[in-house]
Amino acid sequence: MPDAPLLVLLGPTASGKESAAVYAAAELNAELVVADSVKPYRGLEIAAAAPPPDHAARVPHHLVGVLDPRERLHAARWLTLAEEAFAGIRSRGRRPLVVGGTALYLKSLLFGMFDGPPADHVLRGRLREDEAAEPGTLHARLTSVDPVSAGRIHQNDTKRLVRALEVHAATGAPISDAQQEWDSGPRIAYRAVGLRRSREDLRGRIVRRIARMVADGLVEEVADRLAEDALGPTAAEAIGVKELLPELRRRAAGEAPDSKALAEAIESIRAHTWQLARRQNTWWRRFPGVTWLDMGPDESPADGGARVAAAFREDAGSA
Repeated sequence: MPDAPLLVLLGPTASGKESAAVYAAAELNAELVVADSVKPYRGLEIAAAAPPPDHAARVPHHLVGVLDPRERLHAARWLTLAEEAFAGIRSRGRRPLVVGGTALYLKSLLFGMFDGPPADHVLRGRLREDEAAEPGTLHARLTSVDPVSAGRIHQNDTKRLVRALEVHAATGAPISDAQQEWDSGPRIAYRAVGLRRSREDLRGRIVRRIARMVADGLVEEVADRLAEDALGPTAAEAIGVKELLPELRRRAAGEAPDSKALAEAIESIRAHTWQLARRQNTWWRRFPGVTWLDMGPDESPADGGARVAAAFREDAGSA
Protein backbone atom coordinates (compact mmCIF):
# COMPACT_ATOMS: atom_id res chain seq x y z
CA MET A 1 0.00 0.00 0.00
CA PRO A 2 2.69 2.64 0.81
CA ASP A 3 4.21 2.14 -2.65
CA ALA A 4 0.87 2.46 -4.49
CA PRO A 5 0.73 5.52 -6.75
CA LEU A 6 -0.95 8.52 -5.18
CA LEU A 7 -4.44 9.23 -6.56
CA VAL A 8 -5.05 12.86 -7.58
CA LEU A 9 -8.30 14.43 -8.81
CA LEU A 10 -7.87 17.93 -10.17
CA GLY A 11 -9.81 20.53 -12.11
CA PRO A 12 -10.88 24.16 -11.97
CA THR A 13 -12.93 25.63 -9.17
CA ALA A 14 -16.64 24.75 -9.30
CA SER A 15 -16.00 21.81 -11.63
CA GLY A 16 -17.52 19.33 -9.16
CA LYS A 17 -14.30 17.68 -7.98
CA GLU A 18 -15.23 17.21 -4.35
CA SER A 19 -18.68 15.80 -5.05
CA ALA A 20 -17.32 13.33 -7.59
CA ALA A 21 -14.48 12.39 -5.24
CA VAL A 22 -16.91 11.53 -2.45
CA TYR A 23 -18.57 8.90 -4.65
CA ALA A 24 -15.30 7.69 -6.18
CA ALA A 25 -13.71 7.22 -2.75
CA ALA A 26 -16.18 4.50 -1.78
CA GLU A 27 -15.17 2.43 -4.82
CA LEU A 28 -11.46 3.06 -4.29
CA ASN A 29 -11.27 2.43 -0.52
CA ALA A 30 -9.98 5.99 -0.21
CA GLU A 31 -10.11 8.99 2.10
CA LEU A 32 -9.92 12.53 0.74
CA VAL A 33 -7.03 14.93 1.30
CA VAL A 34 -8.08 18.41 0.19
CA ALA A 35 -5.56 20.52 -1.74
CA ASP A 36 -7.03 23.96 -1.15
CA SER A 37 -5.68 27.19 0.28
CA VAL A 38 -8.89 28.23 2.09
CA LYS A 39 -10.67 25.04 3.19
CA PRO A 40 -8.11 24.39 5.99
CA TYR A 41 -9.41 27.47 7.85
CA ARG A 42 -12.07 27.18 10.53
CA GLY A 43 -14.86 29.72 10.43
CA LEU A 44 -14.67 30.32 6.69
CA GLU A 45 -16.73 27.33 5.60
CA ILE A 46 -18.96 29.35 3.28
CA ALA A 47 -16.13 31.32 1.69
CA ALA A 48 -14.19 28.10 1.17
CA ALA A 49 -17.17 26.14 -0.21
CA ALA A 50 -16.33 23.54 2.42
CA PRO A 51 -17.72 20.02 2.03
CA PRO A 52 -21.33 19.77 3.25
CA PRO A 53 -22.03 17.59 6.30
CA ASP A 54 -23.46 14.72 4.25
CA HIS A 55 -20.24 14.50 2.24
CA ALA A 56 -18.12 14.51 5.38
CA ALA A 57 -20.31 11.73 6.75
CA ARG A 58 -19.81 9.57 3.65
CA VAL A 59 -16.01 9.74 3.55
CA PRO A 60 -13.33 11.34 5.77
CA HIS A 61 -12.00 14.68 4.52
CA HIS A 62 -8.55 15.75 5.68
CA LEU A 63 -7.11 19.28 5.82
CA VAL A 64 -10.54 20.90 6.18
CA GLY A 65 -11.15 23.24 9.12
CA VAL A 66 -7.87 22.43 10.83
CA LEU A 67 -6.31 25.90 11.11
CA ASP A 68 -7.21 29.16 12.82
CA PRO A 69 -7.76 31.80 10.11
CA ARG A 70 -5.14 33.98 11.79
CA GLU A 71 -2.45 31.47 10.81
CA ARG A 72 -0.38 31.65 7.66
CA LEU A 73 -0.74 28.83 5.17
CA HIS A 74 1.74 28.24 2.37
CA ALA A 75 2.75 25.33 0.17
CA ALA A 76 5.42 24.00 2.53
CA ARG A 77 3.05 23.88 5.49
CA TRP A 78 0.26 22.33 3.45
CA LEU A 79 2.70 19.69 2.22
CA THR A 80 3.67 18.81 5.79
CA LEU A 81 0.02 18.49 6.80
CA ALA A 82 -0.73 16.40 3.71
CA GLU A 83 2.13 13.97 4.39
CA GLU A 84 0.84 13.49 7.94
CA ALA A 85 -2.64 12.77 6.58
CA PHE A 86 -1.25 10.27 4.05
CA ALA A 87 0.52 8.34 6.81
CA GLY A 88 -2.66 8.10 8.88
CA ILE A 89 -4.79 7.00 5.95
CA ARG A 90 -2.32 4.31 4.89
CA SER A 91 -2.05 3.05 8.46
CA ARG A 92 -5.78 2.28 8.24
CA GLY A 93 -5.26 0.24 5.07
CA ARG A 94 -6.88 2.86 2.85
CA ARG A 95 -5.63 5.04 -0.02
CA PRO A 96 -5.28 8.83 -0.02
CA LEU A 97 -7.18 10.57 -2.79
CA VAL A 98 -5.94 14.13 -3.17
CA VAL A 99 -8.65 16.42 -4.51
CA GLY A 100 -8.44 20.15 -5.06
CA GLY A 101 -7.66 23.08 -7.27
CA THR A 102 -4.71 24.85 -5.65
CA ALA A 103 -2.22 24.09 -8.37
CA LEU A 104 0.84 25.26 -6.42
CA TYR A 105 0.11 22.74 -3.66
CA LEU A 106 -0.35 19.92 -6.15
CA LYS A 107 2.76 20.93 -8.05
CA SER A 108 4.79 20.99 -4.83
CA LEU A 109 3.43 17.59 -3.81
CA LEU A 110 4.09 15.86 -7.12
CA PHE A 111 7.16 17.67 -8.46
CA GLY A 112 8.84 19.26 -5.47
CA MET A 113 9.05 22.76 -4.09
CA PHE A 114 10.97 25.72 -5.39
CA ASP A 115 13.47 26.51 -2.62
CA GLY A 116 13.34 30.28 -2.93
CA PRO A 117 14.50 33.07 -0.62
CA PRO A 118 12.59 33.73 2.61
CA ALA A 119 9.77 36.24 2.73
CA ASP A 120 10.74 39.92 2.92
CA HIS A 121 7.70 41.39 4.65
CA VAL A 122 8.91 44.97 4.34
CA LEU A 123 9.30 44.62 0.59
CA ARG A 124 5.98 42.81 0.31
CA GLY A 125 4.20 45.62 2.13
CA ARG A 126 5.77 48.23 -0.10
CA LEU A 127 4.85 46.33 -3.26
CA ARG A 128 1.25 45.96 -2.14
CA GLU A 129 1.07 49.67 -1.38
CA ASP A 130 2.40 50.44 -4.85
CA GLU A 131 -0.24 48.20 -6.42
CA ALA A 132 -3.02 49.77 -4.37
CA ALA A 133 -1.90 53.24 -5.44
CA GLU A 134 -1.58 52.29 -9.11
CA PRO A 135 -3.30 49.02 -10.11
CA GLY A 136 -1.34 47.14 -12.74
CA THR A 137 2.05 48.47 -11.71
CA LEU A 138 3.33 45.13 -10.36
CA HIS A 139 2.48 43.26 -13.54
CA ALA A 140 4.25 45.95 -15.57
CA ARG A 141 7.35 45.69 -13.37
CA LEU A 142 7.38 41.90 -13.63
CA THR A 143 7.03 42.10 -17.40
CA SER A 144 10.23 44.15 -17.54
CA VAL A 145 12.32 41.71 -15.45
CA ASP A 146 10.63 38.34 -16.00
CA PRO A 147 8.33 38.30 -19.04
CA VAL A 148 7.92 34.53 -18.82
CA SER A 149 6.38 34.74 -15.36
CA ALA A 150 4.39 37.83 -16.31
CA GLY A 151 2.84 35.83 -19.11
CA ARG A 152 1.71 33.18 -16.63
CA ILE A 153 0.49 35.41 -13.80
CA HIS A 154 -2.71 37.43 -14.15
CA GLN A 155 -2.36 41.12 -13.44
CA ASN A 156 -4.88 40.82 -10.58
CA ASP A 157 -2.99 37.98 -8.86
CA THR A 158 -1.19 40.26 -6.43
CA LYS A 159 0.09 37.45 -4.22
CA ARG A 160 2.01 35.71 -7.01
CA LEU A 161 3.19 38.98 -8.55
CA VAL A 162 4.62 40.06 -5.20
CA ARG A 163 6.42 36.74 -4.75
CA ALA A 164 7.92 36.84 -8.24
CA LEU A 165 9.21 40.38 -7.73
CA GLU A 166 10.47 39.45 -4.26
CA VAL A 167 12.49 36.54 -5.67
CA HIS A 168 13.96 38.73 -8.39
CA ALA A 169 14.89 41.40 -5.86
CA ALA A 170 16.60 38.86 -3.60
CA THR A 171 18.39 36.79 -6.23
CA GLY A 172 18.70 39.01 -9.28
CA ALA A 173 17.25 36.17 -11.36
CA PRO A 174 13.73 35.52 -12.64
CA ILE A 175 11.64 33.09 -10.64
CA SER A 176 10.80 31.38 -13.94
CA ASP A 177 14.46 30.32 -14.27
CA ALA A 178 14.28 28.52 -10.93
CA GLN A 179 10.89 26.89 -11.46
CA GLN A 180 12.12 24.11 -13.72
CA GLU A 181 11.21 21.17 -11.51
CA TRP A 182 8.74 20.00 -14.15
CA ASP A 183 11.62 18.99 -16.41
CA SER A 184 13.09 16.54 -13.88
CA GLY A 185 9.87 14.52 -13.61
CA PRO A 186 7.67 13.77 -10.60
CA ARG A 187 9.10 13.16 -7.13
CA ILE A 188 6.50 10.48 -6.39
CA ALA A 189 4.42 8.04 -8.42
CA TYR A 190 0.89 9.28 -9.04
CA ARG A 191 -2.20 8.77 -11.15
CA ALA A 192 -4.16 11.90 -12.01
CA VAL A 193 -7.68 12.34 -13.31
CA GLY A 194 -8.95 15.79 -14.28
CA LEU A 195 -12.48 17.13 -14.70
CA ARG A 196 -13.31 19.45 -17.58
CA ARG A 197 -16.46 21.40 -18.32
CA SER A 198 -17.50 23.59 -21.19
CA ARG A 199 -16.88 27.30 -20.76
CA GLU A 200 -20.61 28.03 -20.53
CA ASP A 201 -21.26 25.25 -18.03
CA LEU A 202 -18.38 26.28 -15.76
CA ARG A 203 -19.38 29.94 -15.86
CA GLY A 204 -22.94 29.03 -14.91
CA ARG A 205 -21.76 26.84 -12.04
CA ILE A 206 -19.58 29.66 -10.71
CA VAL A 207 -22.47 32.14 -10.83
CA ARG A 208 -24.79 29.71 -9.05
CA ARG A 209 -22.18 28.80 -6.45
CA ILE A 210 -21.55 32.42 -5.49
CA ALA A 211 -25.27 33.20 -5.34
CA ARG A 212 -25.67 30.22 -3.02
CA MET A 213 -22.74 31.35 -0.87
CA VAL A 214 -24.24 34.82 -0.45
CA ALA A 215 -27.65 33.33 0.37
CA ASP A 216 -26.01 31.03 2.93
CA GLY A 217 -24.42 33.97 4.77
CA LEU A 218 -21.05 34.68 3.15
CA VAL A 219 -21.13 38.38 4.01
CA GLU A 220 -22.06 37.68 7.62
CA GLU A 221 -19.37 35.01 7.94
CA VAL A 222 -16.62 37.36 6.78
CA ALA A 223 -18.00 40.19 8.95
CA ASP A 224 -17.89 37.90 11.99
CA ARG A 225 -14.25 36.93 11.38
CA LEU A 226 -13.38 40.59 10.87
CA ALA A 227 -15.08 41.55 14.12
CA GLU A 228 -13.06 38.85 15.90
CA ASP A 229 -9.84 40.15 14.32
CA ALA A 230 -9.50 36.57 13.08
CA LEU A 231 -8.27 37.08 9.52
CA GLY A 232 -4.57 36.56 9.02
CA PRO A 233 -2.77 37.65 5.85
CA THR A 234 -3.45 34.40 3.98
CA ALA A 235 -7.15 34.16 4.81
CA ALA A 236 -7.67 37.86 4.10
CA GLU A 237 -6.41 37.35 0.53
CA ALA A 238 -8.86 34.55 -0.25
CA ILE A 239 -11.37 35.08 -3.03
CA GLY A 240 -14.72 35.66 -1.36
CA VAL A 241 -13.05 37.42 1.56
CA LYS A 242 -10.78 40.13 0.16
CA GLU A 243 -13.50 41.62 -2.04
CA LEU A 244 -15.84 42.14 0.91
CA LEU A 245 -13.34 43.59 3.37
CA PRO A 246 -13.35 47.26 2.22
CA GLU A 247 -17.12 47.58 2.64
CA LEU A 248 -17.19 45.56 5.84
CA ARG A 249 -14.39 47.63 7.34
CA ARG A 250 -16.36 50.79 6.52
CA ARG A 251 -19.36 49.36 8.32
CA ALA A 252 -17.23 48.27 11.27
CA ALA A 253 -15.98 51.85 11.53
CA GLY A 254 -19.55 53.04 11.94
CA GLU A 255 -20.31 54.16 8.39
CA ALA A 256 -23.68 53.42 6.83
CA PRO A 257 -23.92 50.28 4.68
CA ASP A 258 -23.42 50.89 0.97
CA SER A 259 -25.56 48.43 -0.97
CA LYS A 260 -23.96 49.44 -4.26
CA ALA A 261 -20.46 48.79 -2.93
CA LEU A 262 -21.58 45.41 -1.61
CA ALA A 263 -23.11 44.46 -4.97
CA GLU A 264 -19.88 45.48 -6.70
CA ALA A 265 -17.87 43.37 -4.25
CA ILE A 266 -20.01 40.31 -5.01
CA GLU A 267 -19.58 40.92 -8.73
CA SER A 268 -15.82 41.07 -8.13
CA ILE A 269 -16.00 37.68 -6.41
CA ARG A 270 -17.64 36.26 -9.53
CA ALA A 271 -15.05 37.84 -11.81
CA HIS A 272 -12.09 36.75 -9.68
CA THR A 273 -13.44 33.20 -9.40
CA TRP A 274 -13.70 32.97 -13.18
CA GLN A 275 -10.17 34.33 -13.53
CA LEU A 276 -8.99 31.71 -11.03
CA ALA A 277 -10.64 28.93 -13.05
CA ARG A 278 -8.87 30.12 -16.19
CA ARG A 279 -5.50 30.24 -14.40
CA GLN A 280 -6.07 26.76 -13.03
CA ASN A 281 -6.78 25.41 -16.51
CA THR A 282 -3.50 26.95 -17.67
CA TRP A 283 -1.67 25.20 -14.82
CA TRP A 284 -3.29 21.84 -15.56
CA ARG A 285 -1.90 21.88 -19.07
CA ARG A 286 1.56 21.65 -17.51
CA PHE A 287 0.72 18.56 -15.46
CA PRO A 288 1.78 15.43 -17.39
CA GLY A 289 -0.13 12.17 -17.42
CA VAL A 290 -3.61 13.48 -16.61
CA THR A 291 -6.63 11.47 -17.79
CA TRP A 292 -9.26 14.09 -18.63
CA LEU A 293 -13.00 13.52 -18.25
CA ASP A 294 -15.46 15.86 -19.92
CA MET A 295 -18.37 16.38 -17.54
CA GLY A 296 -21.89 16.94 -18.81
CA PRO A 297 -23.94 19.81 -17.37
CA ASP A 298 -26.65 17.40 -16.16
CA GLU A 299 -24.33 14.63 -14.98
CA SER A 300 -24.97 13.65 -11.37
CA PRO A 301 -22.15 13.56 -8.78
CA ALA A 302 -22.73 9.82 -8.40
CA ASP A 303 -22.29 9.23 -12.13
CA GLY A 304 -19.27 11.52 -12.21
CA GLY A 305 -17.74 9.71 -9.25
CA ALA A 306 -18.25 6.34 -10.93
CA ARG A 307 -16.46 7.62 -14.03
CA VAL A 308 -13.60 8.98 -11.90
CA ALA A 309 -13.18 5.65 -10.14
CA ALA A 310 -13.28 3.80 -13.46
CA ALA A 311 -10.65 6.14 -14.91
CA PHE A 312 -8.32 5.47 -11.99
CA ARG A 313 -8.79 1.73 -12.39
CA GLU A 314 -8.26 1.86 -16.16
CA ASP A 315 -5.13 3.94 -15.68
CA ALA A 316 -3.84 1.37 -13.18
CA GLY A 317 -4.51 -1.39 -15.66
CA SER A 318 -2.54 0.36 -18.40
CA ALA A 319 0.41 1.26 -16.15
